[in-house]
Amino acid sequence: MKIKDTYNLFIFLSSEKITMAQLILCRYGELWLKSKPVMDKFYSKLISNMHKTLTREQVDFKIMRKRNRAFVDTEDPEKVIEILKRVPGLISISPVLKIDMDLDTIEKELLRLAEIKLKGNKKTWAVKVKRVGTHDITSKEMESRWGFAVGSIYDNPVDLSRPEIPLNVEVRNSSAYIFTDTYQCAGGLPVGVEGTVAALIETEDDIIAAYLIMKRGCDVIAITDNKKLAEKLLRSTPHLEIIEFKKDWTDALKTAIEKHEAKAFVNGENLKTMTDLEKDIELPILRPLIGIDDKKIKEIRTKIFD
Repeated sequence: MKIKDTYNLFIFLSSEKITMAQLILCRYGELWLKSKPVMDKFYSKLISNMHKTLTREQVDFKIMRKRNRAFVDTEDPEKVIEILKRVPGLISISPVLKIDMDLDTIEKELLRLAEIKLKGNKKTWAVKVKRVGTHDITSKEMESRWGFAVGSIYDNPVDLSRPEIPLNVEVRNSSAYIFTDTYQCAGGLPVGVEGTVAALIETEDDIIAAYLIMKRGCDVIAITDNKKLAEKLLRSTPHLEIIEFKKDWTDALKTAIEKHEAKAFVNGENLKTMTDLEKDIELPILRPLIGIDDKKIKEIRTKIFD
């Protein structure tokens, strides 16, 4: 389902008694592997990157921080989703319908959603519930109750592992969020939490290499003779320092080291194209494309350039 169709669906579902918020639920991944102080620092950086990126793209929005989640309220959800899909640190996002945590109300909305998604076809489905907070009923009991309500009307097969139509409910204290669609994001770590590197940008492979290092949390200083190509990285970072050169990039590298304290040098060489850069550069040299097969590189290229 297209992003626009998802929101049209939720607007249709929303009744007069339920406030329809143009909300996007944002999830992050690796941050939870860190200690709490580090996690808080990384999470703050992620929120800052989201804010700066959306501001740069001139969209109206409001970011709300919740436990384990961030929510973006916007009047332009299609554009915001396309922007956030490229932000390192976010693992996935979903446009959601927010309603009060009331079992009967949630059941009513799930039945209306099921009517649209399941009626007239044989697609598999399942009710999936995640819960945060204290409630009188468990997540499994919620799934059983709402699953029984849907299953008593529609004879579509149930698939608890990989349903074609997931009827998702995320309960967070006194609110609930209903959604069916989830969009995968860049993943990795927020840009700017792991220091600064200099990246030589002359080819598309160099862009891919810089992008992969950005996903590991590094700020990138782009050293390039093709500014338009280097600016492709702006889709994944809230800010990008570009140092242009005409013939010799070594002076630009010195500037990146002295002015921006670059700690490593990145380029898009692989085992077939690798040169002996170590004899001329004192910095550690990172070649992230080594070890990545052509199919995976093609997938990454599509994410960056499409």
